[in-house]
Amino acid sequence: MSSLAGTAPAVRPAMPEAPTLDRVRALAHAALLDHARRHDPAHALSLLLRSLAKLTGAECSLAPRAPPGADPLAPLRARPPHWPAFVAPLPPAHEPTALAPPSSLPAHDLPWECSHSGTVVAELHAPRPLGLDRAEWGDRLGPALEAAAALAASWIEQSVPPGHATLALMRTAMHEAGTYVWEWDIASGTLGDIDEGERMLGYEPNTLGHTQSDWDRIVHPDDLAVIEEAYEAHARGEEPMYRAVYRARAADGQWRWIEERGRIVEHDRHGRPRRMFGTQTDATLLRELEQAQRERVEAQAASGAKTTLLSRISHELRTPLNAVLGFSQLLETDPLLAAMPEQRQQVQLIREAGEHLLAMIGDLLDLSLAESSHLPVTMQAVPLAPLFESCCTWIRSEAERAQVVVRIASLEGAATVRADPTRLRQVVTNLLSNAVKYNRRGGRVTLRATPAPGAWCIEVEDTGHGMSAAERARLFQPLNRLGREMGDVAGTGLGLALSQSLAHLMGGRITVRSIPGLGSTFSLVLQRV
Repeated sequence: MSSLAGTAPAVRPAMPEAPTLDRVRALAHAALLDHARRHDPAHALSLLLRSLAKLTGAECSLAPRAPPGADPLAPLRARPPHWPAFVAPLPPAHEPTALAPPSSLPAHDLPWECSHSGTVVAELHAPRPLGLDRAEWGDRLGPALEAAAALAASWIEQSVPPGHATLALMRTAMHEAGTYVWEWDIASGTLGDIDEGERMLGYEPNTLGHTQSDWDRIVHPDDLAVIEEAYEAHARGEEPMYRAVYRARAADGQWRWIEERGRIVEHDRHGRPRRMFGTQTDATLLRELEQAQRERVEAQAASGAKTTLLSRISHELRTPLNAVLGFSQLLETDPLLAAMPEQRQQVQLIREAGEHLLAMIGDLLDLSLAESSHLPVTMQAVPLAPLFESCCTWIRSEAERAQVVVRIASLEGAATVRADPTRLRQVVTNLLSNAVKYNRRGGRVTLRATPAPGAWCIEVEDTGHGMSAAERARLFQPLNRLGREMGDVAGTGLGLALSQSLAHLMGGRITVRSIPGLGSTFSLVLQRV
């Protein structure tokens, strides 16, 4: 950059031999140590520029870039000590800048951008020695550029007016959102801010090391190739941004999902990636949610396929089964069988088995449709008194054969619930049928409805054998008859599972209370109308 007006000497002394990389690194290190001791970035920047000017024998200057909305920041200037004019201190932020625009500089005097955390925070002007091309001079200046960027960023944070966002504030905000920043010096493999990744995974600071190889040791071996492929695609220019999702082992030994994004922000003189900047986010919860969503979609697809299969099978089975039932009923009415009681009984068994199989097919299809929410329900106001009478009439012949008394407890005539009348009748009938079948001779079944807040509770109480806690836990599983498959009570093991699914479709749920040896009470709560 050009010098301040009126300060440039008439004749410049010959420039010394170009400084080596080691000497530039030494002066950059000295400036950073000075800042660490003093916590004064302005003083450390002045030291860096004075040292660099002395080393190169040429005027050097640094122009920090102000963040959006801040006042312009005046340039730092340093000249070799033998020059007549040397301005060392940093001017206050409100003083106007006297820099010439970059376009007015000679080609060899174009400034070098100083990047911190992927953001250009300053421009360094250090004239190139004669006989040294720009790319090689940039490589030698590398340590000075890095030190100047870190010091300029620190000075900007201290100088920005209150109310403006700073780098520290932005980084803190990212931390609160669960996002952490990293920097990668690709040539050396050094990772900056690796302590943030350690914190995210629960490690103590300085536990993992400070290189990419150190970080790779906690990455799941199966994911290393994914990371490398994503980086190479970005480095070749095929992707505008590096993005990889992989697993890393946390301090507690668990695998956590990490989402990493980044961008190459600097190349060397040969065009090879030199520096990369990016962010890390713990994506474990998001990954689990995505997996749960996939599993839900797969379950829905499997349920739909099962429903379709059962529908087709039931149609194919019902056609020949109806023929079996029809012919068995005809045979039962044949006068010739009246004189053959044994054959008549066999025909009766054929008919009963066919009816049982037909009921099972219907229940299985209804259960599948109900579980997949494909079973249509028509919700409306359903008075309980006539529905109770209808269900008890339906079950009365079965109860008489089992020598069980079924009665309806006193019920308010206005008791009405919101439900599908056909499905509610199916549920209540199933509960009454089970209460009769698994009761004891001379037992009782009581059907009642008790008021609840905003609802009616329909209860079916029996005086049967009751159930243990282990049996109640398996009660609503399809085809599970709790070890009574070989007993003398007919059943498919689908009634309660189907009833529970129908209850869910109507906005309710069936619960059970039971005492072994005394009986059980099944309850269904539905919205009051």
